[in-house]
Amino acid sequence: MESIREVDFSGLKVPFVAVYGHPDDFQDKYVARIYELDRATDTIMVKETLEEIETDIKEHTAMTFIPRGTADVPSLVGVWM
Repeated sequence: MESIREVDFSGLKVPFVAVYGHPDDFQDKYVARIYELDRATDTIMVKETLEEIETDIKEHTAMTFIPRGTADVPSLVGVWM
């Protein structure tokens, strides 16, 4: 997807967006992956910078950002819920 505004969250009970910096499958990009509880969906947004992802999520959702915890994978920046 190009923007988070394209996502229909209505069918998801507990959706969140996990943001990764340079994950293994997109090593030179930032990725926002849509999750339903603990399951990743097939919906992702890929951007060049973290700022692009953050700006898009802030503009098109009412989600709140939670930074990664010490037990999370190193590429995780945090999650938007």
